[in-house]
Amino acid sequence: MLENTPPPMIQRLLADPRPIVLFGAGDVGVLAHHVLTRQGVPVTCFADGRASKQGTVLRGLPIHSITDLPQLADEALVFLCGNYLKTMTDRVRSAGFTRIQDCVELLDGFDFSGSEADTGMSPVLAERKAALHKHETLKDREHAEDTLILKYLDVVVTEACSMKCQDCSNLMQYYAKPRHSDLDLLASAVDRIMDSVDGIYEFRVLGGEPFVNPRVHRVIEQLVAYEVVEKVVVYTNGTIVPRGANLDCLRNEKVVVEITNYGQHSKKFDALQETLATEGITHLSKIPVWTDSGRIRYVERSAEVLDDMFHNCCVNDIVTLLNGKLYRCPFSANAHNLKAVPDAPQDVIDLTGDLSGAALREHIRALYSRDTHLTACGSCAGRDYRTPQIEAAIQTRRPLPLTVVG
Repeated sequence: MLENTPPPMIQRLLADPRPIVLFGAGDVGVLAHHVLTRQGVPVTCFADGRASKQGTVLRGLPIHSITDLPQLADEALVFLCGNYLKTMTDRVRSAGFTRIQDCVELLDGFDFSGSEADTGMSPVLAERKAALHKHETLKDREHAEDTLILKYLDVVVTEACSMKCQDCSNLMQYYAKPRHSDLDLLASAVDRIMDSVDGIYEFRVLGGEPFVNPRVHRVIEQLVAYEVVEKVVVYTNGTIVPRGANLDCLRNEKVVVEITNYGQHSKKFDALQETLATEGITHLSKIPVWTDSGRIRYVERSAEVLDDMFHNCCVNDIVTLLNGKLYRCPFSANAHNLKAVPDAPQDVIDLTGDLSGAALREHIRALYSRDTHLTACGSCAGRDYRTPQIEAAIQTRRPLPLTVVG
C-alpha cells in the first residue's frame, strides 16, 4: 500500500458517502470524529442516550437522541462510540438502524501524535481509550472461544487515602481505621489469578491513594513482570511525589501514571508531573467528573430495575481484588469489606484459601460474564449516564457514619 493510501475502511467510506452517525458523545466519539474528519470522511451528527447531552453541540455537530433520527435509519452507518456495546447495539437496533459498526478498525493503529489540540486528549490517553474499546469488543468473542481475558483488574494496595472526599465512589470516606493491604496475600492471589486466565489488558493499581503505601513498589514490580499483561496504570490524586523504590518501579514501558487533578486538593500536582517528566515516566492527567454514587444507602428496588442499573453501570467490567477477595466492581468490593451489605458468597471469589487452577478459572469466568445485578447494587445509587453529576472532592473531616450488617 502506498504511504498516503487511506486504510481500507476509510476507502470504503469515501466511496460510499451515506450518512454517518456517531452514537456516543464521549471520548471514543471524539476520537472517532477526529479520525474520520482528518481523513476527509464527513460525519452527519452525534447521537447519545444521555438526555443531558441531547440538544447540545459537540465538535460543531448536533447531538440527538437516536430515536429522533428515523429519516436516517434506512441508510446511515452508525458507529458505536463507547464500551457498553450490547446495550448500545440494542438501543440503535430498536430505533430501526441496521448498519451498525464498532470503532475498532477505525481507531486501531491510528497515529494520534499531534492530536491533543483537537481532541483534548494526550496521545497516551487517546491510545488507551482506543485499546480499551478494542478489548471490550473482543469480550463476547473470547467467551465463545473459551479464552478468558480480563479487560481491567483493580488491585487495591491500601484502604488509606491522603484525601477524605465525602462522595468517593470507592467508599474511602467510610473507613475509620484504614489499613494497607497484606502484600503477601495480595501477591499470592494475583499469581493464582494469572495462572487461571489467558491475559489481562490493564492492571489498575489504586487505593485509597496508592503512594500512601510505602511498599507499593512490590506490587507494581510483580504486575509488570507478567508477559500477558499490556498495561499497569497507577491512579494517584496528586498529593504525593513517590521517591526511592516507589519511583523506580514506574520506569517501565508498561506503566502509566494517571493523575487526577483535584485543583487545590492535589497539592503536589505540579511537582509530581515535573518528576515524572524528568524521569521519562509515561503519565497523563485529567480533571474528574463525578456522579452522585458515593453513598451506601439501601433502597428497595425490583430485580428488573437493579439489572438495568447493573447493565448500564460504568464499572461493571472492572474486577476488583481487595484483601484477598475478588469482586465484580469496586463498590461491591468496598461495601463488602466494610461489612455494610449482607454477605453474598455468589458475588465474591475468596482467594484467602486454596482455590486455584481450573476451578478458579470457572469462578472468574462466571463472575466476569455475569449479567444480573449484585447484592451491593441494592445499596448503590448507580453509576451510569442517568446519575446526576456533583462537585468533585468535597472534603469531610471525619469518616462518614456506617451501619454494619450482621
